Amino acid sequence: MADPTIFSYELLDDEGLKNSTSLYMAYDGVTVTEAEMEAAWVAYGALIDPCIDPQILKGAITIPLQAPTETWKQTPAVGNNVNQVMNLNFNNDFNNYATSILLPGYKESILGLTRLPDLTDPALSALIAAILTGEPSLLPAFFPNSRDLHDLNALRDAFLTVRKVRNQKRHTVVTP
Repeated sequence: MADPTIFSYELLDDEGLKNSTSLYMAYDGVTVTEAEMEAAWVAYGALIDPCIDPQILKGAITIPLQAPTETWKQTPAVGNNVNQVMNLNFNNDFNNYATSILLPGYKESILGLTRLPDLTDPALSALIAAILTGEPSLLPAFFPNSRDLHDLNALRDAFLTVRKVRNQKRHTVVTP
């Protein structure tokens, strides 16, 4: 089965409990505009609403993308696993909340002698610069923001952590 586009709706009941429902959609991605897709999401919500008691609070449209570009690596490199994470926290001018950008499976080569992220590493500094100023080839169309849509203006801190990954193996088996 191909990866479908998903229309999702967040629901709130009279006791304050939230749940969601989703519809898997097929469409001609070549001819459908973003406005038409949003109109379809609203129209299907209007069909769902009279069938349920909860209120529709909001929703999302998840659009699957094609296979990665051939310029990216085609197989995983040997190194860190995805549970080993570099956390880059960014500030904005609007509030004191940090916006985290996570890099699961970070490369060991971008760590300094102190085993902390080396912010002068060319690859890492290029990523941080693009997050703060936008990717030049895409400006002004796309630029990273906080969850509240405030521009990110400075790197607050960077550190390493380990995060649990769902469906991890319960035990690590080491073979001689």
